[in-house]
Amino acid sequence: MAETSVHGAIHRECSAPPLSRRDLISGLPDAMIHNIFSFLPIHDVVKTCVLSKRWRPTWTTATDLVFVGYDVYFEPPPDSPLFFPSIVDSVLSQFSSPTVKKFHLTHFMYDEADHPRIDLWLRFAVRRSVEDLRLRLSQRSRFFYVLPEFLYCFSRLVRLDVGKCCFSLDMTIWWPCLKVLSIEDAQLSDDFLGRIFRGCPVLESLVLSSCEGVNNIIIDSLCLKKLVLVSLGFGSYVKKLCAPHLLSLRVIGGNHAGFRLDDVSSLVEADLDFSVESRDPNSKGRDLLRHLLEKVRGVPTITTGGWCLQVLSLLEMDGVPSPLSKCQNLILHAPVNQWDLPGIAYMLRSSQCLEKLVIYLTGDTLLSLMKNLKNILTLTKKIFMIMEREL
Repeated sequence: MAETSVHGAIHRECSAPPLSRRDLISGLPDAMIHNIFSFLPIHDVVKTCVLSKRWRPTWTTATDLVFVGYDVYFEPPPDSPLFFPSIVDSVLSQFSSPTVKKFHLTHFMYDEADHPRIDLWLRFAVRRSVEDLRLRLSQRSRFFYVLPEFLYCFSRLVRLDVGKCCFSLDMTIWWPCLKVLSIEDAQLSDDFLGRIFRGCPVLESLVLSSCEGVNNIIIDSLCLKKLVLVSLGFGSYVKKLCAPHLLSLRVIGGNHAGFRLDDVSSLVEADLDFSVESRDPNSKGRDLLRHLLEKVRGVPTITTGGWCLQVLSLLEMDGVPSPLSKCQNLILHAPVNQWDLPGIAYMLRSSQCLEKLVIYLTGDTLLSLMKNLKNILTLTKKIFMIMEREL
């Protein structure tokens, strides 16, 4: 039956077709299923085999393998089906994809007896041209895993993240496609770091966390733009950092007493949220911060933390002149109390080009912030008064 509207259009009466009862999940293309898998750890990926008949073997063709260990002192016994190494072995034995894009193994309580097993796991990933490799063993592990020789000259790596692993410092590095490198809790050397730079011609980002043996970092690469130094190992100080093409530098955590900058003339952001272990911050902090502020005076975005503000407050109260800075964006990560105000004044006085001031209050819960709201408002008013006076 048809009817004509006032505009002459013809509408046909038709009933909507009944909703299909077909399995929509089974109709998803493999590319979409694999994309879903990429957001899940492998134990959740395997569970998807119960969703439909088509999904039962699909997990074996996933391109991302993410294994997350228990990170506890006492794992299930080796004869248990929940024994983590047995789970990894079982998954890899059923895996059928010819390639692996991502292979992550984290929070695994490593023991020396596991060394041959991890070698086999890594060889499995290398043979399938892995691009994103992450091997972060549990910090509670009593032993370090010695990286196998075949990994040092693997040309397919794009991202490498290792923790609680031991490097052979006499090895030659050749990672021609590597763009992101992160090393945590490792023994390094200036010479070995230099070989990493020479063997990674397109490296863009480097993170060194809790690493020992690094004293001089010389970066000539035009590609490396981001460097992060986190809580270097006890007794290890970067005495010299020369990176004329570096754009972003983060120095965070503790134990940076001897840190010195040489040429960082291209920096656009510097994060100096670090601390120096000393009973008297006035003894080691003054000269260090004055040196760093002088070196980053041309950097548009600067971030500082609570310890730095304390030392800057000492400089302000002692009448030490502040070097003029071209900082346009100043970011503070600190509890911010009345004792930090002189430090804020010190930074504002030197930042005549400042356009934005951002303060992230740290160390307080929301409840305590509400309780101290009056004090915070008072401090905020004082900060605005300082800004009005100094800028």
